[in-house]
Amino acid sequence: MELEGKISTIRLGVSKVDITPEFSVPLAGFAVRSELDGFEGVSHRLFARIFVFVTGDKDGEYDKCDAVLISADLLWWGSDRVPTLKRRIHERFGIAEKAILLHGTHTHSGPQTSSLFTSYLGVIDENYIASLESLVIDGIEAALLQADPVQIEKGSGYSPLGINRRGVVKSPPETGPVDHELNVIRFHKEDGTTKGLFVHYACHPVITRDNFVSSEYIGVAMEAVEQFVGEGTVAAFLQGTCGDINPGDGEQVIRGNNDVVMQVGKDFAKCVIETLNKPMQQLTPCDLQWRTTRVELPLKSLPERSQLEITAQSSGVLGEWSSLMLARLECLSPSIPLELTELKLGEELSLLGMNAEVVVDYGLYIKQISKGNVLPIGYTNGMFGYIPTAQQLIEGGYETHESTLYFAMPSSFASTVESTVKEVLLNFIS
Repeated sequence: MELEGKISTIRLGVSKVDITPEFSVPLAGFAVRSELDGFEGVSHRLFARIFVFVTGDKDGEYDKCDAVLISADLLWWGSDRVPTLKRRIHERFGIAEKAILLHGTHTHSGPQTSSLFTSYLGVIDENYIASLESLVIDGIEAALLQADPVQIEKGSGYSPLGINRRGVVKSPPETGPVDHELNVIRFHKEDGTTKGLFVHYACHPVITRDNFVSSEYIGVAMEAVEQFVGEGTVAAFLQGTCGDINPGDGEQVIRGNNDVVMQVGKDFAKCVIETLNKPMQQLTPCDLQWRTTRVELPLKSLPERSQLEITAQSSGVLGEWSSLMLARLECLSPSIPLELTELKLGEELSLLGMNAEVVVDYGLYIKQISKGNVLPIGYTNGMFGYIPTAQQLIEGGYETHESTLYFAMPSSFASTVESTVKEVLLNFIS
């Protein structure tokens, strides 16, 4: 697992590509929409914000690209589509597949991108996926054509937005773990102008369940920040470990229509701008480096055919899950692979992508063992479901048990999942 790739001076190219569906497709993320054929309209358009990191002098049409991070206003990138898209990017631009981070902001008001789950999370539209992947390829090329040498700064701020939804629903309510730290990474050119921004925070974009396309509070905030900074800046949101974190007012979860989305987005943008206006830490340059690893996370058990044949007659998600398990029975595995991808951009900054919906405890743990130098991002390079803690598995609830049906997982995780995850994180980050 040695770090790979070398570049003495990071050069960055950015682009912003509109990935809003041109035709009505089902929206993903909420089971209440599962009976609907497609969206009614567009509240906020969806974008893929593309950051390519290049090496060497410009020679020919565009530079050689060493790494790429794409932050898209999507629920996630489907694990069944990621390998093909990575291969296309590699064949077109020569970039190593393990140096590609496909990240979703996790909006629940965009199209489904995976065919692995039950229809209650949304049905994939193959025509949209084909269009999305072509747009991404074109966006990478556009970014490469205007790469500039950059220096990197990091600022830490605060947003009160996130609230632990598991704590809120307990009776009596209790304060669950949350991460209110807001990190802003600024890439600036030699003339001091801002080339791009990363905004890192952990909070679900799930304010509205209306049947309208929306990049949610995140899209509203990033647009506001881009307008504030100007200079053609592209601001990409990096979603942290928000598996059990929803927007809240400190006491309860915030839900509402697009007016509420707009207000929350504007308030969050103010927090980002406040962080930008404070003194920022200049990061120590380093070789651009990337590496990956994977670990098998143990499941509690595998379903039995006799029981599945009974539950397959049930209505709702249980019946659909049972039918899917019967169809996949011969190839079910007693574990699910967690894939970690690290992209190191400075001596004091690495991004750690994970192909899962990770609860906030793990993000806090990653920041602790890395002394704040590693920012965890979920929903990266695929998605298989939630990773809960051992205590949450005892408590039960949506993230631990109910969601496994929607994600078509064979079962919930074994109680050792937390120790397994923390062990690989400690070994990988140290």
